[in-house]
Amino acid sequence: MPNEPLFHRLNMNDAPNKEGFAAVPSTLRQLMKSAQEVAKGRYDAASHLFHVAGSETETPELRDLAETLGLMCVKVEAREYSLALALEDVKKKNAELEQESALRAQSGFLFFSTIVMLSVYTMILSLGLSSGWIGDATEQPLTLGLMFVILLMIGSFVKRHHYPWAAWGLTWKGSGRALTESFFFSLPWALFAIALKWKLVHTPTSAMYGHPIFELNCSALALFLYALVSITQEIISRGFLQTATERVLTGKYRSFMAVLTSSVLFAVLHLHYSTATMAATFVSGLFFGWLFLRQRTVVGVSAAHYLLGALAMDALHLIG
Repeated sequence: MPNEPLFHRLNMNDAPNKEGFAAVPSTLRQLMKSAQEVAKGRYDAASHLFHVAGSETETPELRDLAETLGLMCVKVEAREYSLALALEDVKKKNAELEQESALRAQSGFLFFSTIVMLSVYTMILSLGLSSGWIGDATEQPLTLGLMFVILLMIGSFVKRHHYPWAAWGLTWKGSGRALTESFFFSLPWALFAIALKWKLVHTPTSAMYGHPIFELNCSALALFLYALVSITQEIISRGFLQTATERVLTGKYRSFMAVLTSSVLFAVLHLHYSTATMAATFVSGLFFGWLFLRQRTVVGVSAAHYLLGALAMDALHLIG
């Protein structure tokens, strides 16, 4: 009678064997106790179920029952484990989202603070040059001083929020490759600048007609100060401003917008020289921003800035 309850079948099958019949209720009670323990989350109790399932002394019905309960316990435990992993994953993602949101808000503050400081710097420098109380000899030291103040503000912000310096491009990691790439990609620009100067020198209507192609008349101190200015400008423009802009923005073109924003501000910093200088620095800023996206370190882009700037301003006198 296959549709009869299992307990009835056990009684009928074991009725001739009084010892087996007496053992059935005890085994069933133990199985029920193990199942109750598993229901409370104590999955070690399932080991008794599998012990009964593999026992040679128990009836086939009891072994089947124990095996079925054991497999159910395994499935329940597996589902609880999967749910626990899913819950941990949700918590981790929530923590990452909160951290990203905080980072975006803090990067926004850094972005706008840097813009304000750069605007103040540009206004002071433009007013000083136009009024005469800032001369050519004091321009670079003053520029370094003002930029040093900006670096202090940025450094204090980064230290207060415990950000790694490498996140802002201040790292030596990959500097060898960055320097090689910067030299390789800067070479066409340098050759273009030399060709342009050659063209101007041989054009009668040009103001540079008859001049030598290379006019090296800068002092070692001026070159050293320009190296400090180049490094400082790249730390501010690319390392912090471009990185902060990229973190504040969202969407497909956020990297491009970050490069564009840093390039515009980089050009504005040179507006007091001339319109041509501003245009040249805007184009070079796009190039430097692209380099920084590739390298994520200011080492290579600072080298490219110094080499191209010194060539264009101090050797060829094309701008400045």
